[in-house]
Amino acid sequence: MPEPFSLPKECAALSRRFDAAAFAPVAGLEDLCVEDAVGLAAGLGFLAARVRSEPRLVAFVAPRFWFAERGRPYAYGLRALGIAAPRLLVVAPRTETEALWAMEEILRSGAAALAMGGVETASLVATRRLDLIARGAGAAAVLVRTKPQNSLSAARRRWRLTPAPSAPHPFDAKASGASRWRAILDRSRDGAHGEALLEYDDETFRLHLVDRLANNGLARGASFAA
Repeated sequence: MPEPFSLPKECAALSRRFDAAAFAPVAGLEDLCVEDAVGLAAGLGFLAARVRSEPRLVAFVAPRFWFAERGRPYAYGLRALGIAAPRLLVVAPRTETEALWAMEEILRSGAAALAMGGVETASLVATRRLDLIARGAGAAAVLVRTKPQNSLSAARRRWRLTPAPSAPHPFDAKASGASRWRAILDRSRDGAHGEALLEYDDETFRLHLVDRLANNGLARGASFAA
């Protein structure tokens, strides 16, 4: 079992002053750390929600053994986040090296808004290449990790995602409400850190900070900024 992720002290100190703009998508490489299969589902939901209105593809690339151990993205669930089946591309090469190569080629093509990779180990050189190619394509590249990472990475942001209890249903106390995720940004090129509880509104297609829902939703269709 992977070791549990701990919340850095600086994150806890800044959690009530977290800038919602930090959740806007950026062109370049990010790391997403999750703990288990449930956390993986939360992480994919978080990433998909950020590119919901993009017409380009959303790609998930991972070695076959990675999919065998953790499962594949659920197309029906992603449809609720605006990622219809024709936009979803799943690639299952044999090795992590081939997975990194496939991510690079997908990003170079310009056809994808988001390329996610189930790659547990990637060298600093490999992450630098992904970041440069993604920025050149105006797209996001994300390495999804399920194990604690000790190696250096050129990722512009590092997220830790865990599922949170859903919001109360407005009409049925026994039913689940809007999906919620606990997001921790513990590394960023611009120095931002923080923790926030996010809620997804499937009517407005926006992510909100739960403690400030009225004016901090991320606008639908936010563009990537290099």
